Amino acid sequence: MVSNRSFEISPSTSVANVRLNVYSVERSLHFYRDLLGFQVIGKSSEDNALLAPIDSNKKNHLLQLSRVDTSLRGIEREQLPIRQAGLYHFAILLPSRRHLANIFRHLTENSNQLYFEGAADHSVSESLYFKDPDSNGVEIYRDRVQSKWKRSSQFQVEMKTDHLNLEQLLREGEDQIKWRMPSDTVIGHVHLHVSDLIKSRNFYSEILGLHSTCSYPGANFFAAGSYHHHIATNTWLGNDISKADSRQPGLDHFSLNLKSKENLEELLSQLQRMEIEEIRDDSNKINKGSFFILDPDKIKIQICYQ
Repeated sequence: MVSNRSFEISPSTSVANVRLNVYSVERSLHFYRDLLGFQVIGKSSEDNALLAPIDSNKKNHLLQLSRVDTSLRGIEREQLPIRQAGLYHFAILLPSRRHLANIFRHLTENSNQLYFEGAADHSVSESLYFKDPDSNGVEIYRDRVQSKWKRSSQFQVEMKTDHLNLEQLLREGEDQIKWRMPSDTVIGHVHLHVSDLIKSRNFYSEILGLHSTCSYPGANFFAAGSYHHHIATNTWLGNDISKADSRQPGLDHFSLNLKSKENLEELLSQLQRMEIEEIRDDSNKINKGSFFILDPDKIKIQICYQ
């Protein structure tokens, strides 16, 4: 595989959506629709549901829930590989701290802390962490303004994991609010379990053309443009984990959205130069013209433009 770091992905690239394989769509809807406040768009069924923020463009979903393949139904999660490449968490970016305070107050009052995992101040952002009914990690966060981010270079960003004052955040939440996911909510980033940081860095930085923005012990962060990160990778499960298997509960794939057909064609040319095989899916009616690629751990990524 040839190295070609001269390629940079379009700075307007973002994470468009995430597809999760779940045991029960209805059970997951209780979490994502009834608790987190997403709306179901289009026709849902026991096998599939598309979710978006309230009053948003109903053509574009942020989350897709799909019931796990028939051959795997009835298998208990304890029987599936625990140490496997795939999703650490995906992150829902809210428009403001006020929205973060409101959803925290809403969830505190309505979920009995059942899904709550913790919170952190990352300097560039403030985050709440949850586990959904299938143990998928979910981060809900808000960004501080970029002018307050500390940078060591144009693309290097200082990120920490410090205490977040939840009592203060809770006091800032509005009384008697009927929470719904705000219309300008987006998927901010995805964080992945991988087996090898060097291989994943080569793939996401040198091949896909994302900038390396920050490193933690056992973790790397990558972004398009000047953002703190759109993708993160870690080896916190160890280096001998099994490859991703999108047929199992968990991450099926996430989508990287390029803003124009020209940007898509530039990336496709780069992938062909780097001998990365694209996988076409002519049955995909949601993002026609898109294609999939696999990272070194067989994590599936959809490349599309909207």
